[in-house]
Amino acid sequence: MKNFSNYFDADYMDNKKLHMDSLAVHGALGTEPLTGAVSMPVFLSSTYRHPELGKTTGFAYSRLENPTRLELERTIALLEGGNRGFAFSSGQAASMAVFSLLSQGDHVILSDDIYGGTYRIAADLLNRYGITASFADMSNLDMVEAAVRENTKMIFLETPSNPMMKVADIQAISELAGRIGAITVVDNTFLSPYFQKPLCLGADIVTHSATKYLCGHNDTIAGIAVVKNSEKLSDRIYTYIKSSGSQLAPMDCWLVLRGMKTLAVRMEKHNDNAKKIANWLRKQKKGK
Repeated sequence: MKNFSNYFDADYMDNKKLHMDSLAVHGALGTEPLTGAVSMPVFLSSTYRHPELGKTTGFAYSRLENPTRLELERTIALLEGGNRGFAFSSGQAASMAVFSLLSQGDHVILSDDIYGGTYRIAADLLNRYGITASFADMSNLDMVEAAVRENTKMIFLETPSNPMMKVADIQAISELAGRIGAITVVDNTFLSPYFQKPLCLGADIVTHSATKYLCGHNDTIAGIAVVKNSEKLSDRIYTYIKSSGSQLAPMDCWLVLRGMKTLAVRMEKHNDNAKKIANWLRKQKKGK
């Protein structure tokens, strides 16, 4: 019996050469290696049989690794330009995993206009673990710098923000975080990797509510986190997800994979529609 995980790696490397639009359609693997299926099957098995003592197919228990989830995680990592992806049961679960990188006594700066669920984590939960949080207008770099403390270990921004659509300079904030030894995390839900790649602009981690544009069909709740190139951060998030049990179920992974096949065409249409609405609003006298 072949090691499915290793066989997966060989084809996965080849697909890195695809244009982003094609990669979103074909995914990291392109085809499932055992049957040649062009749509990754939904592997619902909770456990996996080892061929013999000391040998493995690369999978043991689906809370740890699952072929369908692995395809989603590697696909989104490629789309975002990162090294390792993680699929969670919700965007909130992805954020909790990222915040688990902080320790007692640490400080995190967040966008002052940020998704309500993320605000609730920072305002109501982190303080229970001895982690302090403050909020700054990320569209103003001076205000971000003014919020920095000696114990600032993370800058978490959402750009464009939810709901006011404030835009932040990811590269400048990432450079600031690098100077103070902090991690930069960007919630990329609104633009998706089709329009914005935070990791290529210096961010360390990117997160998504995959419920939104990545899936695009309103039929699942899902979250994503992608780490740029830090094995240490990746290992810590993997430890968190396998310990908390917050990983995305196989069927939901397949739904997100299915949705991402049309990511490029959907985002182009969203963009066209947004331009038409913006142009119409500019002509309305009531808003002046």
